[in-house]
Amino acid sequence: MSYSWFKTSKATPANPVRGGAAVGMLADMPPLERGVVQLLRQWCDGEAGRIAVAEDFTAIFGPEQAAIEVNNLAHLITLMVQMGRRPLMRHHTQCACLGGDESAFAQMVAAATAGDREDAMAFALTMLPPDIAYEAVQIAEYVGRSALDMIHRISANGSYFATNATRH
Repeated sequence: MSYSWFKTSKATPANPVRGGAAVGMLADMPPLERGVVQLLRQWCDGEAGRIAVAEDFTAIFGPEQAAIEVNNLAHLITLMVQMGRRPLMRHHTQCACLGGDESAFAQMVAAATAGDREDAMAFALTMLPPDIAYEAVQIAEYVGRSALDMIHRISANGSYFATNATRH
């Protein structure tokens, strides 16, 4: 006789729980991690979100450098969304919660930015196949550096990456 201890927690296509469960609050994250989660959410929010991200990058970096930085971000998110081992789960743009996949994404970018590629790979491998994870970590380093640069350049002008305490 066999028995599964996980019968009640089985994820189904109608209930894709894995990766979306809240693991913390966005406001509790360091600025880089919080910023890249917000960039991920805004980018995935549709065309208007992508335009807003591109406009923000252009305001900070100028049109030529912004094009490079936005393309790096787009490439990384495309890898995460299209090549992932399962659908990438995220919370609503204004949600104060932090999802598991969002946390892994943020930690991957932060580790890559810090030059800790082994840790970055560990986070990437939770979401991506090995060959894609390697590519994602390389791009994540550039994305993290540009996000840090944005954070530093706009910190004097207020809280660009502030979170709103709204519901899902």
